[in-house]
Amino acid sequence: MQLLGLILLLASSWYLWKLTSNFLDEPTKKELTNSLNNLKNKFSEGKQNFSKAKISEAWEKYKEEGGALSNKEKS
Repeated sequence: MQLLGLILLLASSWYLWKLTSNFLDEPTKKELTNSLNNLKNKFSEGKQNFSKAKISEAWEKYKEEGGALSNKEKS
């Protein structure tokens, strides 16, 4: 039964791939590829923003400023 499901999954995936590739022209394929690459780049930038080094640096700056409680006391 699992083998039948796997065969059905592969066949339907292949059919959908063939069906969609016939409808997409070259400029659309290039645009989709560019959009995917842009998304990957944005994701990489986001990961770098939340790296351990950046978080540690922000935490050290927060401690140097005295934290949020000392700022409220000054007001």
